[in-house]
Amino acid sequence: MMIRALNTFCAALVLLLVALPAMAQPLSDDRIERFLASLEDLESLGEQVENTDMFGDMGQEIQEQAMRKGEFRPMRMMVEKMRDHEMHDEFAAAVSDHGFQRPEDWADTGDRIMRAMAAMELKKHNRGDMQAEMGAMMEQMENNPNISEQQRKRMRQQMEQAMAGMKAMADAPEEDIEAVRPYRDRIRGAMND
Repeated sequence: MMIRALNTFCAALVLLLVALPAMAQPLSDDRIERFLASLEDLESLGEQVENTDMFGDMGQEIQEQAMRKGEFRPMRMMVEKMRDHEMHDEFAAAVSDHGFQRPEDWADTGDRIMRAMAAMELKKHNRGDMQAEMGAMMEQMENNPNISEQQRKRMRQQMEQAMAGMKAMADAPEEDIEAVRPYRDRIRGAMND
């Protein structure tokens, strides 16, 4: 019985050690370049998707995910929505052609790039100033006798959600930000096409 438990533990440890490098892979120039190249190849697939209602209100869902759950993972959400769609295999093949073993690997790379971009933008606009402005707005609201307690409660909740959303969007390691910085203009161009 003890040997069996030890074997199970060792097998789980090996699986974890194999998975860790994939999860902790740095955002290398090669990885960013492959992601950008994949976007070019996925453009025609994106045009096909636009003619469907596959993603529905995904923009709203992404915003809610960032605000309520503290996560900003738009690419992962897109891949999950596409999982059961007829275009999934074509999508998986396209990202595989760029060295991503699974669509989820591609999505995780894209999400890290997006968070790094958001973090750079927020730093550019001084996130501390934005937080101070929101704090001042909250104080004005709290001191306004014309606002009911119910309205205050709802506004507090909305402000907290907005702050959580900002934090989730800008939650990027400094290494990712520095890796993405030289690609900022190319990424903006690719995302705007």
